[in-house]
Amino acid sequence: MKNRPIVYATTLLLIAFAGEGHAGTNDGYSGVNLNVRSGPSVRFQAVGRLMAGSSLTIHGCLARYTWCDVSASGVRGWASGAHVQFVHEARRVYVPAYAAQAEISVVTFNLSSYWRDYYRDYGFYGEADRWNDHRWEDDGNPPGWRDNWDDDHVDPENEPAPDNH
Repeated sequence: MKNRPIVYATTLLLIAFAGEGHAGTNDGYSGVNLNVRSGPSVRFQAVGRLMAGSSLTIHGCLARYTWCDVSASGVRGWASGAHVQFVHEARRVYVPAYAAQAEISVVTFNLSSYWRDYYRDYGFYGEADRWNDHRWEDDGNPPGWRDNWDDDHVDPENEPAPDNH
């Protein structure tokens, strides 16, 4: 029985690594035709566009769930949380209404590291210094945002929104 501690340690490591590939991610959907942007603001360059109903992966969202870090079809970027859905209690819901209950990760945005990791080969990568000085936090709420997400019967798709999601 001298090997018992080694067996326990090995089992714990296997359990820890088994879930590592998807740790902190959630399956989601685009609630509308949606731009995926290089940062959490409509001022950032669009790097992709998802059709309504498209599958995506939610890597986390900013505090208040205003913008979410998502990936789909080989593109990684930021989308308005008001237009990102996920399945909660067997139905599709919008991220800001249920993200806290579903424990969707809260993340931060660091332009330098994010762009280095995902946009090094994009033409706009050379503009990183200009964007480092941009105060994207002051750009206001994303398209489709509302302050009362408790009333989940209101659907942001049916509210008038600008065309630049």
